[in-house]
Amino acid sequence: MSRFTLDAAARDALFLAARSTLNFSDEPVSMDTVRDVWDLIKWGPTAFNTVPLRLAAITSQEGRARVTQHAAAGNQAKVESAPLVLVAARDDRFHDHHALTGGSPDLAAKLEANPESRIRTAHTNAMLQIGYLIVGLRGAGLAVRPVGGFDRDALDADLFDDSTWRSELILLVGHPADDHGAGDRKGRITTDIAIKEF
Repeated sequence: MSRFTLDAAARDALFLAARSTLNFSDEPVSMDTVRDVWDLIKWGPTAFNTVPLRLAAITSQEGRARVTQHAAAGNQAKVESAPLVLVAARDDRFHDHHALTGGSPDLAAKLEANPESRIRTAHTNAMLQIGYLIVGLRGAGLAVRPVGGFDRDALDADLFDDSTWRSELILLVGHPADDHGAGDRKGRITTDIAIKEF
């Protein structure tokens, strides 16, 4: 693979100009776009090539009502108004797909024997994949607002009671409106604070 770098437009789209949008346009989000992004970001590096991230795409009004009721009071209107709601979850039995994702032959057995380690691995790598997903959705021209304020236990009991999925974040996804509604960009810490050399 040849080396490449992002040009200025791509850097803006993915990081510098992208915002956690509050206001979306009326344009719907195609599930084909979401699937295309998934097929891109699933190649991002994870421990042991695991792919624990799962997405519950909330496309019905009934599904949206179920998610909204478990959101914190300050987030309910945001969930209601987003063109697409994705519940980003981890699969605590991600290792059932070990034969597809590869790794050492005994890895699945080791993960099966140690549920605490397996769930920690699922959480860590699902969160890593959520980062890839947000950048991937931005690269497809969409805006994403991550929402962490919700009752995870209640949402899991409602949506995932009969599965091994467990919610991590709610993602509000759509095409950004002209006024993103996120206000002026806030600051970030500098490299002097964030990076230490040893």
